[in-house]
This record gives sequence, structure tokens and C-alpha cells, in this order.
Amino acid sequence: MTTLRRTVLSALQNPEEPGCEETIARGAAALALKRSPEATVDDVLEIGLYEFDVVIEPTTARAALAAHRVTAPEQER
Repeated sequence: MTTLRRTVLSALQNPEEPGCEETIARGAAALALKRSPEATVDDVLEIGLYEFDVVIEPTTARAALAAHRVTAPEQER
């Protein structure tokens, strides 16, 4: 998680970088799933807005949430 946190912080400092929204969405999805395994796209959108001060597109949030659900169990091993 430390690497993702650093990547998100970097994306927040450089909002014009390519892939910035996707990076922030991945961080928001990870945080949402850490809080609740039943996290929804709306949870990811709210975290993006209220904690990162970034509006994430719903399709980007959905993709990040789905991707994190697939990779999260692998990272716990």
C-alpha cells in the first residue's frame, strides 16, 4: 500500500500528468475497500471528491474498483 500511497500523492501534486485520474481512482478504490469489502462506485467517487479533492469519472472509478478487487487478495499473500 505504501507504493500506491506515494503514487497517489505524486498524482495529486502533478494533476496534468497522463494517467493521473486513474491513479487517484486506484487509491480511492483501495481506501474504499479497506473501509468496507462491499464498497461501491459511489464510495470511490466520494473518497475522490472529499478526501482527494478530485472529481473522478464514474467509469474510471468502476474500473479501479473492479481491478482492486481482483488484485487485493493477491497482495495479501
